[in-house]
Amino acid sequence: MNNEKKKIIAIMGPSGSGKTTLGTNLQKRNNIIVPRHTTTREKRNDDTLGFYRYITHSEYQNRYLNGEFLISSGDSQIISKEYGNFYGVLKKDSDLAFSESDAILLYTSYKDINNLILLRDIYEIIILNLTFTDIAKGVRSRLETEKLRNHTLQDIEKRIYWALKDDNDYRNLVDKNSTLIVYTDIDNIEETYAKVCKTLKLERR
Repeated sequence: MNNEKKKIIAIMGPSGSGKTTLGTNLQKRNNIIVPRHTTTREKRNDDTLGFYRYITHSEYQNRYLNGEFLISSGDSQIISKEYGNFYGVLKKDSDLAFSESDAILLYTSYKDINNLILLRDIYEIIILNLTFTDIAKGVRSRLETEKLRNHTLQDIEKRIYWALKDDNDYRNLVDKNSTLIVYTDIDNIEETYAKVCKTLKLERR
């Protein structure tokens, strides 16, 4: 009987640090399963089709109170539209992904770090921390590129604010518990992918 824990690979980091690009590479090149994620925010032009389940704050709150989330975090402890947006992965979606693989990939934020630590009793947790040597400069540079031009100046400034706040609030705990830290303003995506494959003992494809 195999008693090994199932594996959760959690990618976290500030906006524009390359989380989606790395995750897409791992998903396509190494067949790692990504469960559907859930959010209260409105759909963006650059969202991957089918990646998010978009629900209202009231539905999110009900599901949270019913214990339906594997992980959940947001801009506040109060789940209400006036307090910002919320993100999570429902247990039913992670269970579906685990039915296809012993390892799944989650897109997380620094706010999820305590939740991920608690999950270590059940799962093997691997935290890939993608960040910048200069967070404000890195977020601004990445979000102002032509590919992501749909972001408004106000949106960029808001993301920089939250990235700096999260870094201030959680960085020490994140660094302490990270399996791998990659500065993506130094490494390109192929170098980042190679480092992650080496860490996860995956074949680089």
